[in-house]
Amino acid sequence: MSRKLLVVVVLGGLVAWTAAPLRPSVADIRQALSKSVPLLQVSGQKFMDRTPQHCISCHHNILTATVEEQCRVKQVAFTDTFRKARVYAALGGLQFVCNPNLQVNFIAAKFIPAYALLALKADQYPPDRHTDIPVDYLLDIQKPDGTFGAEFGRPPLEGGEAHLAALCIYAIENFASPVKTLRVEKAVRRTREWLVAYQTDIPQEQVFQLLGLHWCGATPVEMEPMVKRLLSCQHADGSWSQLSTMHGDAYATGQALYALAESGVVKTSDECYQRGLAWLLRTQDLTGAWIVETRAYPIQPFIDSDFPPYDENQFISAAATNWASLALLEALPR
Repeated sequence: MSRKLLVVVVLGGLVAWTAAPLRPSVADIRQALSKSVPLLQVSGQKFMDRTPQHCISCHHNILTATVEEQCRVKQVAFTDTFRKARVYAALGGLQFVCNPNLQVNFIAAKFIPAYALLALKADQYPPDRHTDIPVDYLLDIQKPDGTFGAEFGRPPLEGGEAHLAALCIYAIENFASPVKTLRVEKAVRRTREWLVAYQTDIPQEQVFQLLGLHWCGATPVEMEPMVKRLLSCQHADGSWSQLSTMHGDAYATGQALYALAESGVVKTSDECYQRGLAWLLRTQDLTGAWIVETRAYPIQPFIDSDFPPYDENQFISAAATNWASLALLEALPR
């Protein structure tokens, strides 16, 4: 072989090697989960233990319930000793702060019952009298256009019309009594029509627009524009960011990957998904966490759950670690 041909062959091989997407192995994913899941479970229990009312939280407990649910599906080993306390705390929240009949304790924040019912569904809790009241409340507050009147107090966990609408519809569909079938169908239809027409450039809104349509039974054709918009926000390194002005982080990246896979519009073997997974595995902290900086103004006392980075960034970092873990779990074979 001539020297010139040899150079061409070598250079061609190098280009092909550098251009090939990094495809994380199942072993790499399981190793990452073996660190993140126990960390989420233990810190979630500490959060409930250390709050004065032993409250359940979206960031530490509710999303972790969904992680545990997927661990069962994908046969990822985990310690199943935290569910009882989490269910008890979720039910306590529904009975006291999510019950509009108890005006003294009632907190008019729609995302609380929506997220609490999400956790109860993941923890395999059946519909009963404790879930009936929050479902009726969510049905009552739905607006004629299909939205639910989102709050915007603590971004990103509390904010976004599509975010709230998708969560509310999921809760209603999974916990409404059969006698409310016609009312539920009407509510779902309203939200579905609104989500199809909704235009947004905020990645989390795009994520829940896609998830909401999936939960509403939308067709792939209806979801296609949302998929294109969400994929257009992926950075060259494989990540997504919470806002176009921010760097990529695990919260936004985990959410985007989870929505794309859960809705069935993207395969986890697709190059876009694999790049996102590789970015997540590269950026996981040695403790098992994915650390993200908060951008919310604190409106409640800080609770130290010993979650990295062990400061006021714990809440968003726990949420990010949950979303990243869900994205990794989606990539495992059933």
